[in-house]
Amino acid sequence: MKNSTKVKAGLLLTSLACAAGATAALVMLQKKREEEVYHEAELKAMDELEEMMRAESDCASCACAEECADTSVYQDAFDDAPKAAEPAAEEPQTETEEKPEAEED
Repeated sequence: MKNSTKVKAGLLLTSLACAAGATAALVMLQKKREEEVYHEAELKAMDELEEMMRAESDCASCACAEECADTSVYQDAFDDAPKAAEPAAEEPQTETEEKPEAEED
């Protein structure tokens, strides 16, 4: 009986070791997949940045640079123009200020 107990204990320890090894392998496999996905995303971002830099340098050396400059002038004029939402935001403040004055009279 002692031999069968030793065999059972040995089988139990072997199965536990196999389970631990399989779990470790799965964790390593998952980590490797995550690293691959991260690396692919990193390469894609670098390609997009490189493409943007190429497009930006192309614009500086061609006739569209003048158009880009004209667009920035329009954008500056738009930024300096008063916005319609600003006066509307000020009106309720003046109304609330006028109400207390009316109550004082």
